[in-house]
Amino acid sequence: MSRSRPTEISPQAGLVCFAIGAAQAQPGEPVAGPVLLRLLADLGVSGPAARSLLLRMRREGWLTSERAGRQARYRLAPIVFASQDRVERQLRGGRPDWNGSFSGVLYTVPERYRSFRDRLRRSALLLGYVTLRPGLLVATTDRYDELVAVLPAQPAGSQLLRTKVSFSADDSRRLAAGLWDLSGVAALYRRTIAEFVERLAEAEQRPPAGAAALRAFAAAALPLYEAGSADPDLPAELLPADWPGIALSAAIGRAFAVFVPLVGDYLDAFAARPADRSASAA
Repeated sequence: MSRSRPTEISPQAGLVCFAIGAAQAQPGEPVAGPVLLRLLADLGVSGPAARSLLLRMRREGWLTSERAGRQARYRLAPIVFASQDRVERQLRGGRPDWNGSFSGVLYTVPERYRSFRDRLRRSALLLGYVTLRPGLLVATTDRYDELVAVLPAQPAGSQLLRTKVSFSADDSRRLAAGLWDLSGVAALYRRTIAEFVERLAEAEQRPPAGAAALRAFAAAALPLYEAGSADPDLPAELLPADWPGIALSAAIGRAFAVFVPLVGDYLDAFAARPADRSASAA
C-alpha cells in the first residue's frame, strides 16, 4: 500500500506561484516576464536560476507562456489553479461528500512512453489521487475528467479507465488513514503552525519593510500552503476527530492580516516602476 506525498511542485516552484499572486494577477491572467523576474529576485532567486525554474515549470506543465512582442508573459496552468482552489476550499472546511466508494483510475502505459506515465502521476497527485497499488490511482471524489483534460494525447498501447473501489466503513477509514498518512499530515500541520507562530511574533515585534517584508511574508505563508497541499481533501467521515485543518486555515488568515499591510507600499511602488530593459525578453 503506497502512501501519499505532497504535490510535486517544489518549494522553489511555490515561490513562482507566490510571486504571481503578489503581482495581483487574476486567475488565468498572465504576468509579464520582467515583473515576475524582479519579484523572484527580491525573493532571493537569481536571474539565471529564475529563468531555469520557469523553463522547468513550463516543461512539467505547471506554467504556460506567451509572447507579447519581445516580452514573455506567464500564467499558472489550469491544473495548478485547480489544486490551489482545492486546498483553499478544504482549509475553509469545504469537505467533499462521502458516497462510500473510492473513485479510481486504472492505467497501463508502455515503458517507452515513460514521460506520459510520469505526467499522468504528477497531474493525478495535484488533483488529489494517491496510488493504491501499481497502476491504480484512487481519490474520494471522481476527478477523471479533470485528469484526462490536462494530459497529452494517450499513446498507443496504453489504457486509462475510470473505476470505483468499495470497502466497509471501518476498512475505508483504516485505508484512508494509511494511504494518506493522516497522522503524519496532522503532525506536519501542528509543527508548521508552531513555526509560523514564531515567525509571526518576530514580524510583529520588528515589522519588516520593502522587499524584506515580501520575503518575510513568503517565509511565513508558503510553509502553511505547502502543508495544506498535503491535505488529501477527504470527506469528514474519513478524518480523525481532532483533525487540525481549521487551525491551519486560521494561521493562513492571520498571515494575510499581518503581512499584507506590510507589503502594500512595496507592491504599489513595484507596480509603478517600469520594467528593466535588460529583462524585457524574459
